[in-house]
Amino acid sequence: MKRNVWKLIARPNGINFEEALELVEEEISDPENGQIQIKLKIISMDAGTRMWMSDRQDSYQPPIELGSSMVGVCLAEVVKSSNPAFSKGDLVRGFGEWSDFANVDAESFLVLEKGLDCDEAYLSALGLNGWTAYVGVMEVGKPKPGENFLVSAAAGATGSLAGQIAKKAGCRVIGLAGSREKCDWLTNDLGFDVAINYKEENLDQALKKHCPEGIDIYFDNVAGDILNTVMQNLALNARIPLSGLLAQYNKEGARLPGPENFDQILMKRATITGFFCPDFLDDGPKIETLLAEWYKDGSLKFKADITEGLENVLVAYKKIFTGENIGKTLVKL
Repeated sequence: MKRNVWKLIARPNGINFEEALELVEEEISDPENGQIQIKLKIISMDAGTRMWMSDRQDSYQPPIELGSSMVGVCLAEVVKSSNPAFSKGDLVRGFGEWSDFANVDAESFLVLEKGLDCDEAYLSALGLNGWTAYVGVMEVGKPKPGENFLVSAAAGATGSLAGQIAKKAGCRVIGLAGSREKCDWLTNDLGFDVAINYKEENLDQALKKHCPEGIDIYFDNVAGDILNTVMQNLALNARIPLSGLLAQYNKEGARLPGPENFDQILMKRATITGFFCPDFLDDGPKIETLLAEWYKDGSLKFKADITEGLENVLVAYKKIFTGENIGKTLVKL
């Protein structure tokens, strides 16, 4: 049987992904040695995979070798199985490939309960973005009612969920986003208390206006200049769950310097804690049970930014880095 799959053929320079990835057709064999063969339904576009395309050796994930298939989280249907725990027709989610069919190791996949009103939820509120948001807010941030909770990339897949979870914990929630449309969605639909358009407002002045007593929790998805500004507006004993480095993923060459206002970590007795999804994969199903309750009762919302067609993967992927996406960026096959 033939399949179509995106291959990494060169290390990308910035967001020039067209020169680094190629869609090819190749043969696919039957699964064996406990593998399952999946037919992909939706592919998740995640900024963190940009690090896997580089040749850096100090990441939490080894770089993808040139000539190999590009990988990412996906929602799929099992079409063939050599693993007794999986059957044809099972709906599964896990680390697959940017392809229409794939043979994958079953250990990285979960069989899902069918019946949600839309499949996109399995890769947003109930997927790794939801798990990351929950862990970052509740276990790293340790929120207390009344605290000021700030989140960057607030209209993105993880940030939008993190803000809603912090609101459930009793926090006053402030979101940073790059357009008026995104800010309106945060306050009007998701219940954020404040949304700041950092592209049109002076961020330092806006933070001092809305958080005169300082920021207690900063859920950071971007680092860079925004982190520099936030660090001079921290409250005493502030916590910074560091989930992503969106501002740095496409930088080439030497590592970027640390925050300019690093002294505020000492002055405010603050903490920065980096965390990645591999840290809490074992707890994911338990977290998902709670998130599913919130999603089904309508109190945890998401928006899907959908691009149709495997051939348009790069169109969708670029949106994450240009800021054109709102909510969870997905490619539907």
